[in-house]
Amino acid sequence: MEILILVVVLLAVFNLYSRVLKIEQVIKKDSVLPTSQSIQQPTQSIGEGLPVVLGPLLEYIRQQLAQGVDREKIKNTLLVSDWKEVDIEKAFSALAAGGKVSVPTLSSHATNQTQDDLFIKWIKEDWLLKLGAFFLLLGFGWLTTYAFMNDWIGPMGRIMFGIIAGVLIMVVGWWRMQKYVHQGSVFLVLGSTTVLLTIFAAREIYHFFTPSAALAIMFLSTAFVALASVKYTSKSLALASLILAGIAPLFTSSPSPDYIGLFAYLLVVILGAIWIVAITGMRELTTAALALVAVYSLPHIFDQTSPDVETLLLFAYAFAGLFFLTSTASILKMRKQDIAPNLITAAGNGFLLLAWIMMVAPKEWQSLIISAWMVVFAAGAFLIVKATQRREPFYAYASVCIAMLAAATSAELSGTTLTIAYTVEVVAIIVIAYAMLKDIAVAKRLSLLFVVPVTLSLGSIDSYAWDTGVLHKDFFVLFLLAGAFLFLFSFFSVQTRGVKDEEVQQYNSTLLTIGSVYVYVLLWLSLHAGLDDKNTATMISLMVYTIIGIAAYFYGLKNDTKGFRLYGGVLIGFVVVRLLLIDIWLMEMGVRIVTFFLMGALLMSTAFLGKKKQVQSASNQTYSS
Repeated sequence: MEILILVVVLLAVFNLYSRVLKIEQVIKKDSVLPTSQSIQQPTQSIGEGLPVVLGPLLEYIRQQLAQGVDREKIKNTLLVSDWKEVDIEKAFSALAAGGKVSVPTLSSHATNQTQDDLFIKWIKEDWLLKLGAFFLLLGFGWLTTYAFMNDWIGPMGRIMFGIIAGVLIMVVGWWRMQKYVHQGSVFLVLGSTTVLLTIFAAREIYHFFTPSAALAIMFLSTAFVALASVKYTSKSLALASLILAGIAPLFTSSPSPDYIGLFAYLLVVILGAIWIVAITGMRELTTAALALVAVYSLPHIFDQTSPDVETLLLFAYAFAGLFFLTSTASILKMRKQDIAPNLITAAGNGFLLLAWIMMVAPKEWQSLIISAWMVVFAAGAFLIVKATQRREPFYAYASVCIAMLAAATSAELSGTTLTIAYTVEVVAIIVIAYAMLKDIAVAKRLSLLFVVPVTLSLGSIDSYAWDTGVLHKDFFVLFLLAGAFLFLFSFFSVQTRGVKDEEVQQYNSTLLTIGSVYVYVLLWLSLHAGLDDKNTATMISLMVYTIIGIAAYFYGLKNDTKGFRLYGGVLIGFVVVRLLLIDIWLMEMGVRIVTFFLMGALLMSTAFLGKKKQVQSASNQTYSS
């Protein structure tokens, strides 16, 4: 039964390795090392007499040179992958001539292969080798089962037999990779997996080794796989080594959890992954390492019952610092290349760190710690934007900074004070972002952050404080929001003066409309809170709305501005509808008479404004004729 479980686990590892290969094939930008056998149709040509077979070769050499890899190392790696020396020299010569050789790209059909197609392709490649490895694994399992049943080998001998078998398979894989990288990778992963499962059996069944010793042995086997991935520049093998190193702690069967030891081990694994990235440029490995840390962090983030949780928070800071430095340095290095993996790592690292601080750090220190890290990420964003002139890193780092700012603020404030603080912060973020990037589209997107203070302000509108007077916290919440929108309207009106862009005009109109709505709400609530006669307060409010609506409508007519005409018309329509449907039934007779007389007089006075405009227009036409 134990051998059957062993076989099932190994099959699962084979399936996991196939998924790693799928990831490698899906990645478009950083292609893996091409082999001469993988090209079937050298019938076309690229550049000056260069066959299309050299397309992947040229792309690989170009990428390696961009990453700073030595020419001799590239040449040696290609030679062991069955490339001819004459083709390698042709490729180097073509790139040295100016790099104007076009590399054929994959068709959309080829790049949109399904996972089933990729799996079938992986099965077809060296299928005899994989079938043989499967049969060898079954035979090995049956042999050991038979030997155990007949007591040929004692417990110690069984474990030593498994370890030696795994090591020998890895040695064969290393030797095979000198000529066939893919085949050698299969042997290496198989050998390392055999060692892991053997150590797991030693701990689970026979209680051999200590958990630390077992983890050290398993780590050495995965480190050997990682070393091979560096030597032969194999991205799939590097990912496989990281996965094996990540699951190794699960196979130690420790009687009591040692979380500090576990995170110290993870720190070593992450340092190894960063070392591989620094040498090979496999940036996806950094993202995978961050995912590994996140998986082991989740239990401690959502359940802080461990007595070591404060020490683990220090490890979280160390991980965050490593990932921040790695992603920032990589973005600065790859200024004009695809940096999507680095952006994912940068943003994911920031949000994981924020989760650790919010859930684990002491409450009284949270805002200070978050503010310190926010400064770090803001400095990184400023440095990258200035050095690379690219906006993608700014978006990634700025999103982390905004989230940290909001978290730090909520940790210190609450209620109306929190709403006021959020309002000030959103205005500052929009102005600073526009000052850095000079892009109204970025400011427009960042304005969506107003959703938070606007939502919180609904409580200030429907507050019992308005029954006690005018000047209180809720008054200042609405006053500040009105001022924020009107300030941004004035700011962007000045900054975009003379710009005939519909998007800019719509944005400015939206700011003005929302700001004025808050002014109207504040006027209504203040009058009803300050005057004893609520009907009089309603009459004054509606009269002010009507005057503003008429002024805006005729300003739009005079300057042929559709936005102001629409704004004034909607405001007048709102007053009229409210009067006829609501206030007419609530007002006392005297107030109702005065209100309707005043409203009628105001609306009728527009006829004279219109008549004056028409007479003026007619006189202009007569003069021109």
